[in-house]
Amino acid sequence: MISSSKQLLKSPIGRKLMLSIVLFSSLITLLTTVYQLINDYKSDISRIDSAFSSIEKVNLDVLAASIWVIDERLINTQLNGLSQLPDFSYISIKDDSGQEWIYGELKNRDVIERSFPLMYQNTDNVQVGTLVVQADLNTIYQRLYDKAIIILLSNAIKTFLVAGFILFLVWLNVTKHLLKLSQYCEQISLDTPFTPLEFDRKNKQDEFSLVADAINTMQQQVRASFKTIQESKDELQAALEDRERLLELERSYKDELARQVKEQTKELEQSLLILKRAQQVLVEQEKMAALGGLVSGVAHEINTPIGICLTAASSQLTHVEELIELIHSDHATLEQINDILEEYKQSCQLIVNNITRASGLIQKFKSMAAEQRNEKHSEFNLLQLITDIAESTQIMFSPQDVEIGINVDKDIYVSSNQSLLNQIIGNILSNAFTHAFIGVEYSKILINAYVEEGVVKIEIQNNGVPIPEEVAEHMFEPFYTTTRNKGGTGLGLSAAFNAATLLKGTIQYFESHSLGGPAFVLSFPKGFTCEKEPDMGNNIEHFE
Repeated sequence: MISSSKQLLKSPIGRKLMLSIVLFSSLITLLTTVYQLINDYKSDISRIDSAFSSIEKVNLDVLAASIWVIDERLINTQLNGLSQLPDFSYISIKDDSGQEWIYGELKNRDVIERSFPLMYQNTDNVQVGTLVVQADLNTIYQRLYDKAIIILLSNAIKTFLVAGFILFLVWLNVTKHLLKLSQYCEQISLDTPFTPLEFDRKNKQDEFSLVADAINTMQQQVRASFKTIQESKDELQAALEDRERLLELERSYKDELARQVKEQTKELEQSLLILKRAQQVLVEQEKMAALGGLVSGVAHEINTPIGICLTAASSQLTHVEELIELIHSDHATLEQINDILEEYKQSCQLIVNNITRASGLIQKFKSMAAEQRNEKHSEFNLLQLITDIAESTQIMFSPQDVEIGINVDKDIYVSSNQSLLNQIIGNILSNAFTHAFIGVEYSKILINAYVEEGVVKIEIQNNGVPIPEEVAEHMFEPFYTTTRNKGGTGLGLSAAFNAATLLKGTIQYFESHSLGGPAFVLSFPKGFTCEKEPDMGNNIEHFE
């Protein structure tokens, strides 16, 4: 019991609860006491006022009559009667002659004073004296003080008794179990056997029973989780040991693999050296094959006109011998001489034509040579250059009717190799005139040129027939042509490709474009560009 009392007094919750109850009860007691005292004070003041009213109604006329007849015995009787009234501490009766009858002691503070004139009612109302009555408030204050002390003491005793009883109930029903709960939680250990938490509640089902069930369930779950973690720890330890063994095996495997890789690397280096040598041989073979194709093409193209010239020269030699023999004969006629000369003339014409053709082929070969790199760059107007090339191409293929549209800013000036650019555009246009418009009723070529991020781009497209895929794969190769039987040499697009390379540019082929036919896009560095003042008509559409 003594231990329980100590625990009760040391309980922070109990002390806080008791202090809260005492403070709250004291506040309520204080408020109710003040309210009660105020009501009592008002009641006393109201009683005094009632006494004053009663004096005014009952005693004034009797006192006035007694003073009128100067009946001192009756006056004293009235004075004694008034002095018996509660709370009155001073009474003064004074007549008009100055005689005065007094009860009590006159005070100047903490009193309620009333003065009543004494009027004798005869034929006329005559004032025969004055009645002064004082009620002492100190008596009321003392009575209220005594009453407040009694109320506060009784309520304090009652409050402390109630607070102590409530504190005992809190300890009995809450604090004791909380203390047991804290002690139980302090003793929880996963290394000791599980002991469930039980409160001494005599099989009562309340919040503490729910708390005990929740803690017991939580402890069982924690023990189960701890057991699982311990098993996982053992498994992890075993896995780590296996990992160490595997790492040791891996290191041995890596060492063996490194040794094998080193040996195989040596073998691969030897194989690579053999492959490089084989590659060099293949490259040389490819070069020789390309050179052989180039020489074969050149020989084929040059051999035909030279053979014709040789045949014609042999024929001329025969005709000359026939002419000499005919001139030295006696029966030669002018008609025979003219026939021989006519045949000789035809042979000369054939020689001239084929020599001219051979010379043209040689010029084309020359245009593909590397010497064009040494030509100096010149500044020129791009629109003017394209216009001149388009006009010359139309004249070359006259009377073939092809409309050429040119959309180029007239203020674009380019510093580049004009000869190479002329060759590229001219060969692409010639290729289009030759192959693109077979069976096309309305032939059209559109040339767009613009500068984009320091690169000049020239788009040349047409509405002609598409280029077959097998032809597109080889059309930039030298001497590849589909019209060799019609005099084609296969050097046009090849020369254009080489010239674009010399300009440090590229040629791209597109199977179809906005006009519906194939298109070529030439790109090369713009070099020095001279920007002119802007003109509202800078985009020019030019059709021939």
